[in-house]
Amino acid sequence: MPVSRRTLPLRPLRLLLTCLLALLLALPPGLAPALSQAAARIGPEAAKRKINLAGRQRMLSQRMAMLACMAEAGVQADSARSRAQGAHALFARTHDGLRHGDAGQGLPEESAPEVLEALAAVDTLWRGYGRAVESYVEGGEAQALRVIHARNPAVLVTMNEAVGLMEQLYGEGLIAPDLATAINVAGRQRMLVMKALKEACMVGHGLDADADRKALQGTVAAFGSSLYKLRMGNAWDGIIEPPTFEIDLQLELVQAVWDWMEPRLKAIAAGEPADAALLSQLLYHGEVALREMNAAVTFYEAY
Repeated sequence: MPVSRRTLPLRPLRLLLTCLLALLLALPPGLAPALSQAAARIGPEAAKRKINLAGRQRMLSQRMAMLACMAEAGVQADSARSRAQGAHALFARTHDGLRHGDAGQGLPEESAPEVLEALAAVDTLWRGYGRAVESYVEGGEAQALRVIHARNPAVLVTMNEAVGLMEQLYGEGLIAPDLATAINVAGRQRMLVMKALKEACMVGHGLDADADRKALQGTVAAFGSSLYKLRMGNAWDGIIEPPTFEIDLQLELVQAVWDWMEPRLKAIAAGEPADAALLSQLLYHGEVALREMNAAVTFYEAY
């Protein structure tokens, strides 16, 4: 039976409408209105900047704990304490900028209620954690390190939830979702380097050595897996292959440093001791990996 000309354009239109409806239904309740509101207020460059710097907050939460631990272990103690203080100040400034805006950091004021709620949850935890870091940096109180060890995982978890929300929010309509994912995952690598060093160091303090070894094992695996996906691309996780030569080169540099770090971190996770000399070497290589990984994130942001 011949199909009338009138019905031909309606089928693709119905299909398109069905797909759009399915997309809206797939979003968490209340998120769809926030998408349009957020998109109306910031541009793609600011969206990428927000994901980058929110992701950096995860790293800073672990960097403070790692450097305090290194200082307590006598590893580059004065320098580690000073760098922990710098990480504390940067976290506080960026946290305020993510909410209220900071032109110097390229951050517009946040308007999405969901993101503001997520950042408020971080703020609640940050107050106690930040005070503990200050107590250690200023007075070297061993008890403060115990508080830092206990509280930093919760700060990381809530900050990671905020970054994931930003990736979802700004990765639909403002920037390509796979680019938003790449910025998030590449940014998370910075955190994983600091987290691995923190766990390797904390093992020696005996606050919860078994848990720290187990966590270190998972952190090392996560970093290696994510680095491979970033270098090769992974459609299943929505990660694009390196879109530029500069990103490809940066990831190759990170791989070279990680190839040195990985077996030593795995050995600590398996139960081998980590003396001050080994921790100092790991700290040096970790700082190099952090610098090169941060450069990669910057190139992703600029793409």
